[in-house]
Amino acid sequence: RFGPDAMADAMCQAHYPLQALLYAVALHRYLGWRLPGYDPRVHLGGIGYLFVRGMGGAGNPMLGTMPSGVFTWLPPAEMIVAASTVLAGGER
Repeated sequence: RFGPDAMADAMCQAHYPLQALLYAVALHRYLGWRLPGYDPRVHLGGIGYLFVRGMGGAGNPMLGTMPSGVFTWLPPAEMIVAASTVLAGGER
């Protein structure tokens, strides 16, 4: 129920990847403004969504590469930079 495939389906049905991308763009812009020498390929990390009902406490089992109830995504830095450019009125 809270394995990687089911969580990916739930994420897509609720359009959460778009929300995650927008949050990543906001973080990218903030870090570019505040962090000297900012490089999105170095300083941006992945995205995690917690499905609390699917988490099992201290002994939460791993399901493949993800803990049960935790959806992770590492979008390419280039995708975040391109989305930021488009949202700023630039060309794709």
